[in-house]
Amino acid sequence: MSVLKRKSNIMLVIVIVAVLVLIPLWYVTLAPSILISELEKINLTTSFEGTFGKEGYIYSKSVIGGATGLDAWEIPITVTANIYVAEVKGDNIVLRIDATMISNDAGKALPDPFSRNATYVFSKFTLENVKDAPEADKPREGYDPLYPAHLKAGENMPNVWLDNLNVTATMEFKESTREEGLTLYTYYVNETITDMVSLPGIGLRNCTLISAKTILVEPLSGLLAYTKEEILDWIMNREDQSPLPLVYFKYESTDEAKTDGLATAKMGYEGLQLLELYIPTILCVVAIILTVGLAFNIRRLRKRIP
Repeated sequence: MSVLKRKSNIMLVIVIVAVLVLIPLWYVTLAPSILISELEKINLTTSFEGTFGKEGYIYSKSVIGGATGLDAWEIPITVTANIYVAEVKGDNIVLRIDATMISNDAGKALPDPFSRNATYVFSKFTLENVKDAPEADKPREGYDPLYPAHLKAGENMPNVWLDNLNVTATMEFKESTREEGLTLYTYYVNETITDMVSLPGIGLRNCTLISAKTILVEPLSGLLAYTKEEILDWIMNREDQSPLPLVYFKYESTDEAKTDGLATAKMGYEGLQLLELYIPTILCVVAIILTVGLAFNIRRLRKRIP
């Protein structure tokens, strides 16, 4: 015991205990607080390109920029979306998504509901939407636009919010791929609902909405890399006639958005690797080195004592 009471050994014991206490503290408190601080700083822009079309339903020329009548038509569109944190309220983060859909033929933005602003509220701890949050523009639940971390290959992703249908669904795991040196998981969902929808100039009608989406997600961080394809079909159900297709959307991330999304996903992966693997490993190595040093120091001092 007299050897342990040496000043140098006391300092080593104190440092070893401090490091051992820091390791679980890092996992429980410090690392999550760093992740939360990054969530509170979300501010990014993304874009999509695709087509917007219809069959058998009239939209005015001012809306779609040149097409009219009952003939089928299809116009190229570009969607830009600015996603940013508007406010942090306790355990919740208020996220704004300002999306503008532009008719490439007409060179102008389409009105609501094609271009619209949305307000999401999600928990900074679970990343899920907070159901019935008063700040949100409508009730949401499940994961969207953020997805759970530590996804596993071969496992589906449940409880994902589909905003164009206002329901949650399970995204099916399709495959694991490598892009730009990064492992990505491909998920797919195809969901159909039937509901009463108010149609411009017609009123309430029984409609079928079909949503299909394919996305690529970085599995460790759960960050969306890019959207490979998203489709929305809107069909009116007529009692005495066959279903009437109304409008449909089909779009995907632009090349620029894909590049930016892959870079963001890579940063998320490297950041989590640092927080969850590298720093705790370094702390463990430091604790082992200090413990070995203490053992050698005690052994050396014992040999010096007559």
